[in-house]
Amino acid sequence: MSKYAVCVCAALMLIAAETTRAQTQMSVAQLADAGWQAIDRNEPDKAEAFFRQALTLRPRDGILNFGAGVAAHMQGREHDAALLLQNAVQFEPRLIEAATLLGEIEYRQGDLDLAIKTYEAALARAPRNTAMKRRLEAWRDEATAYQQFDTLRDDRFSIMFEGPVERQLATRATSVLAASFWRIGQAIGAYPSDSINVILYTDKQFRDITGAPEWAGGGFDGQIRMPVRGALQNVQEFDRVLTHELAHAMLRAVAPRNIPVWLNEGLAMHFEGDDAAGVERQLSAARLYVPLGVLKSSFTRLNTAQANVAYAESLFATAALLDLIGNGLPDLLQDLNGGQQIEQAVERFGVTFPDFEASLARRVGARRRTQE
Repeated sequence: MSKYAVCVCAALMLIAAETTRAQTQMSVAQLADAGWQAIDRNEPDKAEAFFRQALTLRPRDGILNFGAGVAAHMQGREHDAALLLQNAVQFEPRLIEAATLLGEIEYRQGDLDLAIKTYEAALARAPRNTAMKRRLEAWRDEATAYQQFDTLRDDRFSIMFEGPVERQLATRATSVLAASFWRIGQAIGAYPSDSINVILYTDKQFRDITGAPEWAGGGFDGQIRMPVRGALQNVQEFDRVLTHELAHAMLRAVAPRNIPVWLNEGLAMHFEGDDAAGVERQLSAARLYVPLGVLKSSFTRLNTAQANVAYAESLFATAALLDLIGNGLPDLLQDLNGGQQIEQAVERFGVTFPDFEASLARRVGARRRTQE
C-alpha cells in the first residue's frame, strides 16, 4: 500500500472515529432530554430507563446521575436515589440541586449527621443559598437537641427519647410496635426488613422540629415522630397513634409511590382499630361526601375541622374498598407501586373507580362537594 493510500486510510479512520464520537454525544444528549421530559410528565419509570441507557455511555456524568437519582426518588427507591445523587455530587460538585435532594433523603432516612455534612459541603460552593442555610440551621438545632436523648434498640426498631417518663413510654413502645408489626405485615403481605426509627418528643420539640399542624398527634417522614405529653395518663391513645404511624412506615416500605393520601391515612386508621361504621354514620348524618380526588394529596394544610372530615372519609372509603377487594390488599399495593394509579388498580377487582366512588356517595346520601 502506498504512502498516499495509508494516509487516506488513516484520515478516513479518524473521520469515522470523530463521527462516532459525535453520534455518541448526540445520543447521550437525546437520552438525557427524553429523561427530563419523562420526569416532567411524572413518568419516572421511563425517565430511569433513558438515564440508565445514557449512563452506560457516560457513567461519570453528574447531570445524568442526578436525573437517574431523581427518577429513583420519584419511585420511592431512596437507597438507590442516594447512591446516584452521591455520584452526581462527586462528579459535579457545583450541582447544588443534587446536593439539596441528597441531603433531604439522608435526613428522612434518619442520618441527620450525614445530611448536615452534605449541606455544609454544598454551601461552601453556594454560600448565598438562603433556603439551604435555613434548613441546615434547623438540622443543627435538631442535632443539638438529640445530644440529650437516649436510645433503645432491637433488631427492628430504634427508639430515641429524653427523660425518665419517655423511657417508660419507649419501653412500652417496643412491645406495641412488635405486635403491630406482625399484624400489619400479615395484612399487607410483606414484612419490611429495614430498621424503623421512632423519636419521642415533648410537645414543643415536636412542633418546633416537624412544623406539624396543631391537630397532628404524630408524624412519619421516613422516621416516626411523636409528642408524648400526657401519654402515661392515656396509654391507649399513645398505642393508637404509634400503631398509626407504624402503618405509614410499613406502607412506605412496601409501596413507596402512588398510594393516594386518603388510602394511606385510611389504612393507618384501619390498622389502629378505628370504627369505620361509626364514621359512616357520622358522614351520613351530615350528608357530607368529599370527592376522593380532593383527598389525594397531603392533609397538613387543612384546619382542624377540614382535617376531621378528611380523616373520616378516608377511613370510610378505605373500609369500603377493603370490603370490595377482600384479601386483595397486597395485590393492590403491588399494582400501585408498579406504576398504576388507584383509578387503574381497582379495576382488577371488577369495578371502575367512578362506580366505586358513586357507591360511596350513595351510602352517605350526599351530593358531591368539596371542602374549601
